[in-house]
Amino acid sequence: MKFSICIPTLNEEKYIGGILNCLEKQTFKDFEVTVVDGNSQDRTKEEVLKFSSKYPLQFLKSPQRGVSFQRNYAEKKSSGDYVIFFDADVMIESDFLEKISNHLEKGDIDVLTTWNKPISDKPIDEFIYLFVNIFMLELIKKKNPGAVGVFICVKKSSFEKIGGFREKVNFGEDFDLAKRLHDSGFTYALLKKPKVHVSVRRFDKEGRLNMIIKNLRAATYYLTNNNNYIDKIQGKFKHEFGKF
Repeated sequence: MKFSICIPTLNEEKYIGGILNCLEKQTFKDFEVTVVDGNSQDRTKEEVLKFSSKYPLQFLKSPQRGVSFQRNYAEKKSSGDYVIFFDADVMIESDFLEKISNHLEKGDIDVLTTWNKPISDKPIDEFIYLFVNIFMLELIKKKNPGAVGVFICVKKSSFEKIGGFREKVNFGEDFDLAKRLHDSGFTYALLKKPKVHVSVRRFDKEGRLNMIIKNLRAATYYLTNNNNYIDKIQGKFKHEFGKF
């Protein structure tokens, strides 16, 4: 089994080194990394290329800016059996890929995601992520499975059959992908461990109360308007890319 790890970036020089360093330390080694950049104005490229001798790594300039477009662009350049989408500001333990691989080998799984943990010592951040893990992932996984974009692992052939991410979608593209895979009959798995460690920089910028309200509203739309969820939420939430 080979993983193709795809990471979209835009002005991520302060964060991208974290996940790339984590990948260098992985006990599972059969992977390649593609970083697709949306024309960063900082030293993102230089930070990425520091790891070019550590493992198979390519840095590509995206012809179009946008999380969904850049993820799809990276996937098209990939060769692995499974594609892993990480955000640029996450961290993982050294045995993360090994544990994911072991779970995938147990059965036929098309899309897999995990619970998330904030990189923070604030109780409110732990509460927010616990809420997301339980109420937006665990409790709805059988009927309306979801996935948070910080980490999604999907079989390459399944991803391509549904056309990947919808590129005009600027918020909720992760749950939309999981829903379309589910509606197409593909299998889903949610793991409580290993967790992905996620930056809380968006909390710091947008405010924790605003983030709680935004997530509650998005969850309500997803559960009550499932057939046209993605159309209902477009334009209702401000969710900028690369503004940190």
